[in-house]
Amino acid sequence: MSADAEAREETCPDCQAGPDNMDVRTFSIGKDPDTGRTTTTVTWHLEDCPSYTVQQILLEDGVRRAEERTEWTRQEFPAAQERLLDLVMRGEFDATAKPFVAALVELVEAQGEDLGRFVTPDRWVEILNKHFPPDEEPTA
Repeated sequence: MSADAEAREETCPDCQAGPDNMDVRTFSIGKDPDTGRTTTTVTWHLEDCPSYTVQQILLEDGVRRAEERTEWTRQEFPAAQERLLDLVMRGEFDATAKPFVAALVELVEAQGEDLGRFVTPDRWVEILNKHFPPDEEPTA
């Protein structure tokens, strides 16, 4: 554990399970509001604990919603990308907008290559530097 992290253990207030009489243990990560330090908390539960049951229901619901959103994205992203490219091909924008449009198109293409991940910041920098090159270093 790093110097900025702190481990905590807690007994469940609902089922009173602890390390010696538990069926399940859960881990959570958070930030201490007073110190700002990252904390990990281990909580013990009995199998029929109401708090543990609620946690499981919320976890399963979150997974279901994430899967639905992923499927929606896989269906909708290509259509949105196509609409963007159609507008670009019409060229209905002024010269000032051209590098912005080109960068946007390239970023959308980079994301479209793999919808299961995010375009990394270093790839953003590469694309933006290509369309908006950094100023030359001044020579003295």
